[in-house]
Amino acid sequence: MICLVKFIIETQVRLEAIPTPGAILYNAIVKKVLSKPELQIAQEIVQKIKKGILIDVGSGTGFLSIEIAKRAPELEIYGIDLSRKMIEIASGNARGFKNVKFKLVNAVNLPFDNNSIDFIVSTGSFHHWKHPLKIFNECYRVLKVNREAWIYDGCYNPPNDEIVRLKRKYGFFKYCFFSQIQKLHGFKWEVYNTKIKRLLERTKFKKNFQMILADGWMKLVLGKSS
Repeated sequence: MICLVKFIIETQVRLEAIPTPGAILYNAIVKKVLSKPELQIAQEIVQKIKKGILIDVGSGTGFLSIEIAKRAPELEIYGIDLSRKMIEIASGNARGFKNVKFKLVNAVNLPFDNNSIDFIVSTGSFHHWKHPLKIFNECYRVLKVNREAWIYDGCYNPPNDEIVRLKRKYGFFKYCFFSQIQKLHGFKWEVYNTKIKRLLERTKFKKNFQMILADGWMKLVLGKSS
């Protein structure tokens, strides 16, 4: 298991666009390991919004976008990614769904009008962003007033009570696998509470953001106020 984790890390870490071998492997990993937490995220999103336009930033192989599309057929969903192979795999996975499309887009320049988007989500891509301040401010620009962006990324070295809870919920082996990936596929708990917090205080979301530890993810809730 550790060798597989090492390979994933070596092919993906710190690259904005995951290369073809990593994209293919990532597709398999999501189906086997990450599907349960992403299913929960999909369910939480459709409780929040059922109509309008949603962007999935760093949509990868499309698992989350497709699960949202299943649950909210009136949502218009755009998954964007920098990897051509990811877009190819996601588009294949989404065959038969009319309300989800995948596009090769750099999030530093979102192809959407000001105040046009109802919801933004991102899972597991924040740590790849080379220009996070620009991307956060682009999210702010395209969001409608009183709408939110939920940005999830890995959080390792969380408080001990959170580790115990995750092992009980997902099982020991899945938790160990997931936590090994997150060591170089996210940020430390302490980093979120220092550097990431200071970064958010420099964005246009500075007056309306929260950081919530949720199932091994750190969830950044960013609101656009009037």
